[in-house]
Amino acid sequence: MCIRDRFLAEMLGVRRPSVTTVARTLQEAGIIKYRRGHIEIVDVEAMRESACECYETVRDQYEQLLGAPLGG
Repeated sequence: MCIRDRFLAEMLGVRRPSVTTVARTLQEAGIIKYRRGHIEIVDVEAMRESACECYETVRDQYEQLLGAPLGG
């Protein structure tokens, strides 16, 4: 088990196998590269499109709180 997978799972409040399953799905779609816990987003626009509608809300709140745009 990769520590990075475990850490990401804890941050998201999900089980580690769920992280692995979703990462595999995103990789098969060509959105990310995932290897041994390292995640690289290769298609940012596709990642945004695959995210839930809460992405916009989180981004807006981040900018309101910190006064800076969320990276990407």
